[in-house]
Amino acid sequence: MLKTKTKPTKNRGYKVDDDEQIPLDVLPPEPVKAAPGPDPSLILDMQGYGSEVASALIVNGLRAYLSVVNKGVNLVACNRSHSAFVPVKISACKAGLDIKRDEAKPLIAAHGVLAFLLDDGEERWSYYLPVSEFLEMANDRGESGLRLDIAAHAKWLEKYEGHAGIKRVFAKLLG
Repeated sequence: MLKTKTKPTKNRGYKVDDDEQIPLDVLPPEPVKAAPGPDPSLILDMQGYGSEVASALIVNGLRAYLSVVNKGVNLVACNRSHSAFVPVKISACKAGLDIKRDEAKPLIAAHGVLAFLLDDGEERWSYYLPVSEFLEMANDRGESGLRLDIAAHAKWLEKYEGHAGIKRVFAKLLG
């Protein structure tokens, strides 16, 4: 085993007096400036709909990637191994499940999902519907788009509500 010797430290001419007090000028602390937040004109998901749906998908075992575009919030859901993807169109509604026809049509070929967030002021519900089934059940309202009446289809909609709806619609991705 190797023995090491420690060298004593040398005082290089400094005089240390423990009794000597060095006066410090006490300055008041400067106020901390808040970091500037993001520019609101650059955020397209101001209401947080995309984040809400993405969180629900993640909680249920999926991966979710927000794709924010000028026309609304879209999302891509995929399985854990990133080998299968499903596009999701998010829509917030008040009275019924409403969406414009030109927003739903491109999702048919990709077997997309429509995520509806319904808010009555006191409670919030979410419905996750396959586009093809929504288009079969919805009423065409002309220029204003498509609407699925909740009261008329309440029994059918139960299976697509909330976490149960996510598990049903994304069953292929969940395995």
